[in-house]
Amino acid sequence: MSSKNKKYKQPPKETTIENFYDLKTKEMDELVAALKGETPEDAPLPSTNIAEVTAEKPEEGAAKTKKKKSAEFDPYKRDKFSRWLPFWLKALLIKFWFFGLVCYFVLMGLGTYITNSLDLFVVCGLVTGVVVDCFVNPIFRMMESDRKEYNYFMMFPFPFKKVWTFFANLAYYLVVMSCLGLLFGLLFEVVEFSGVEPLGFGLACLVVDMALIGIKDLIVFLVKRAVRKSREKKAAESV
Repeated sequence: MSSKNKKYKQPPKETTIENFYDLKTKEMDELVAALKGETPEDAPLPSTNIAEVTAEKPEEGAAKTKKKKSAEFDPYKRDKFSRWLPFWLKALLIKFWFFGLVCYFVLMGLGTYITNSLDLFVVCGLVTGVVVDCFVNPIFRMMESDRKEYNYFMMFPFPFKKVWTFFANLAYYLVVMSCLGLLFGLLFEVVEFSGVEPLGFGLACLVVDMALIGIKDLIVFLVKRAVRKSREKKAAESV
C-alpha cells in the first residue's frame, strides 16, 4: 500500500525547452555562435537544415504542409453540388423560382386590389423585369466562369451595371407577359380553368422566356455568320 502511495506522490517530471520542443541545442548553439562570429576557424560549419535543427523528419514537414494547404479554402474549387448539377439546370431552376415568386406576390397578392387583368399583367411584367435585372442576372454573373455559360439564359448578356439594360428588361418582360396573356387565353378556352398558380405560371413564363431568348440567339448567330462570310468574300476579292 505504501509503495502505491509513493508511486502516486512522485512529483511530475519537469518539462524543459529541450524535451518540450525536441530541439537539438548543440546545433542551435553552433548556429548562434556562427552568427555572432564566435566560431573557431577549425570548427565545422553549422547545419542550416531545418529538419536537423528541429529534429523533424522531412516527410513529416511535407505532410504537415500538404495538410495545411488542403484545409485552406479554395474559392475556385468546384463543390460536390456543382459536379452533379449542370449549369443549365441551375439557371432554369433559378429563373423558374423567381418567376413563381413574382406570381405569388403580384398576381395572387395584388389580384384582389387590381381587378383589371391587363393592368395586373403590366404590373407583373414590370416587376419581373426589375427582379431579373436586379437579382437573376447578378446571380448568373456571380456563378459563371470565364466561359460565360450563363449568357445563353439572359436576353441582354451585358454587365448588370449598365443602366440601359434595366429599361430593356422592363420592356422585354412586358412582351413576355403579353405572350403569356395570349397563351393563358388560349389555354383557358380549351381547359375549363380560370386561375393561375405559381408553379404553372413559373413554368409557362420560363418556356416563353427561353423561346424568345433562343430566337434572339438564332438571329445573332445568323447575323454574325453573314458578316463573317461578307468579310471573307471581301478579303478574297482584295487578294
